Amino acid sequence: MSKIFILLSLTIVIVIQAQNVCNYSLSGKIKDIHSGETIENAEVLVCNTMGQKIYSTFTNEKGEYLISNVCAETYNVIISHLGYVSKTFPLSINKNIIKNYSLEHHEKEIQEVITISKSQKNTKTSIENKISKSQINSYSDTNLGTALTSIAGVNSLSTGNNIVKPVIHGLHSSRVPILNDGIRQEDQQWGIEHAPDIDVNLANSIYIIKSAGALQYAGDAIGGIILVEPKKLTRQDTLLGNILTSNISNGKGGNMSANIEKGFGNGLAFRLQGTYKKLGDLSAPNYNLSNTGISENDFSVQAAYNKDSFGMEIFYSYYGTDTGILKSAHIGNLENLVNAINSKQPLIIEDFTMDIDTPKQKIQHNLAKINTFYNFNLGKLSFTYGYQFNNRKEYDVRRSEFKGKPSLNLDLTTQDFHLDFDHKNIFGFKGKMGVSYIFQKNIPNVDTGISPIIPYYEKNNVGTYWIENYSLTPNLILETGFRYDYQKIDALKFFKKTRWQDLGYDKKYPNLVLKDTGLSYLTNPVLEFYGFAATLGANYKIGASNDIIVNYSLSSRTPNPSELFSDGLHHSAAAIELGDLDLKNEKSNKIMATFRGNLLNYRINLEITTHYNYIKDYINQIPTGVEYSIRGAFPVWKYMQTHAEIYGIDVMADFTINPNIKIATNFSYLRGNDKKNDIALINMPPAKWVNSLLYENKKWMNFFTKLSSISVFRQNHYPDYNFTVNIVNNGIITPTLLDISTPPAAYQIFDFNTGFSLPITYHNKLNISFTIRNIFDTSYRDYLNRLRFYSDEVGRNLILNLQYNF
Repeated sequence: MSKIFILLSLTIVIVIQAQNVCNYSLSGKIKDIHSGETIENAEVLVCNTMGQKIYSTFTNEKGEYLISNVCAETYNVIISHLGYVSKTFPLSINKNIIKNYSLEHHEKEIQEVITISKSQKNTKTSIENKISKSQINSYSDTNLGTALTSIAGVNSLSTGNNIVKPVIHGLHSSRVPILNDGIRQEDQQWGIEHAPDIDVNLANSIYIIKSAGALQYAGDAIGGIILVEPKKLTRQDTLLGNILTSNISNGKGGNMSANIEKGFGNGLAFRLQGTYKKLGDLSAPNYNLSNTGISENDFSVQAAYNKDSFGMEIFYSYYGTDTGILKSAHIGNLENLVNAINSKQPLIIEDFTMDIDTPKQKIQHNLAKINTFYNFNLGKLSFTYGYQFNNRKEYDVRRSEFKGKPSLNLDLTTQDFHLDFDHKNIFGFKGKMGVSYIFQKNIPNVDTGISPIIPYYEKNNVGTYWIENYSLTPNLILETGFRYDYQKIDALKFFKKTRWQDLGYDKKYPNLVLKDTGLSYLTNPVLEFYGFAATLGANYKIGASNDIIVNYSLSSRTPNPSELFSDGLHHSAAAIELGDLDLKNEKSNKIMATFRGNLLNYRINLEITTHYNYIKDYINQIPTGVEYSIRGAFPVWKYMQTHAEIYGIDVMADFTINPNIKIATNFSYLRGNDKKNDIALINMPPAKWVNSLLYENKKWMNFFTKLSSISVFRQNHYPDYNFTVNIVNNGIITPTLLDISTPPAAYQIFDFNTGFSLPITYHNKLNISFTIRNIFDTSYRDYLNRLRFYSDEVGRNLILNLQYNF
């Protein structure tokens, strides 16, 4: 409390000192005159009639600027940005003024707006948040899942520090599709311990859509959608690039990312990009986290030929990672799990090493894309083809002839075909429509010596959508749309006869059996699913800078292969997982309402979102008991359907004290309930509150310094899935409680970040920043980390970032 009191006292003092007789303000937005998109880092100069600079500032990531304490006088306002024609506007100030300006591209740069990635935009009434390139760079040494947690309502579900997947409003995995440069990422995302196979440094911007309203991307986005967008290729005759390095103390390693881009001025351009990361064992405040290193190699190549009326783009990316998993988390049976939970530190603590041993994951993901568009009098027609190949290997600690062999080895191939049409204004209506076809094949390699948890299958998906919006008044936009998907899964799956009978499949599906192999049946499940999705929304503008957005979305999600076919021991999870061929589509009804506003003459930026999601036939994985085998006793987790509700509130706000000092806050609260069984849902994020104090001075080499506080509350609303197991101690069988439900305590950590820009030439600069994460080396455990049973979270981490732009 004393720290909070000091911070509030400092704020009050600064506010008081900031007051003077010249108390008018000038604020507004800077936009691109052609696209209407806001421009980040545009310079706003306010000069007197003699040409002397009196005030100056830069626009933020939303294109907004604010100049406070302006004296009553006549000025010339000069707006400039690299790649745009500078403009000068006369302005007399005798009151608070809100003024928006537009800039024109340089002649060679105008065409850059008309690129293929231009179609990567949200619907008019989607509730979205954007992470800009400057924010992405601050997470260059981490991963996509960690970077997204800077947004209220977005959390992360992790397996240690390096395997992190995003959670939007309590939902994740198959319920949150990720679009990588317009292609839906397919990388065995069904697994809780399967992170997105995407290099965060590839992105120029990331959009988080907290609803299923963007139907052009998917109809099953019950949690939301994430759009990862690379930078648009330049159309100037120029050479661009940058190099970013991160030197990291915790893990004693580093990260390097670089890209180079060449434009020829005739519509032709290309870009090469690559990332290399190497970290050894991470460390908690009091001990080494053995076998938690990571090695990552990524690269991408992009080429495009764009003209006003047509264009084509080719894109390829490779993502490869070798990720160690905490050695003490390798649990052979329930007795080991009981001992691990009861221990205050990992049962295995070894000396630091850069080597990565078993257990580990080794992933390779390839994505190739061809996109073409054609502009004509009716609108824009575009076609996209995408190809993905994902190989996932999971290694456990194995002996004898199986040593060094993966216990899981899956090859997943996915092909996407999309045809989209954006039509121009027709009687006031603007919209888009399209059709898509996706073919997917999963091949489990049989040389692992273990029956694969996911079988061979082929999946076909055909979808179509139509979205329209209409401006009912200058301040009110209405939007509606629908999507329909048909999916067919054709699988070959071995079932043990005992399991087949226990599940009742011998009576339900006798015709699925192709062959009796002795102890097992070879079966051929062929399943068909039909999904309908729709959206209805309104966007009402209040004044120049305030909006109220209301959106209703209906979505339908088909059960994924893991939920349908799992049948046996999942080694990386140390659990027996059971799917269900009888599972039906999940059906979500989600309502969201958002207020976005700029208050007190742009001093306060505020966004408040409330959401309610009722999901019928929600597929929940819950523990149902214990199964004993020759390897020991393991908990049994079964996929079962229920009805669920998830609701909450997200708040994001920042307060500009003066042109140099800003306070920001970010709060999210969520609750999830199993309505059928009248209990809480498992793995729902606890409340989180993030606060920061920023000082920046653009005049002094873009210097900035920032102090952040991250407070995570204890999750008090959780289901009790604890059960008793028989443990043998000194030859005596002892009933022992296995506590897998109780959440850890609340925690608070502090981060610090500072940096500046060092001019190298007139156009080039070196950005230098220094970050300390977990300043006070606090020991804590996070409810959404699957390894919380075995160890504390990572301790203090010092990162030095160097970025050179040319």
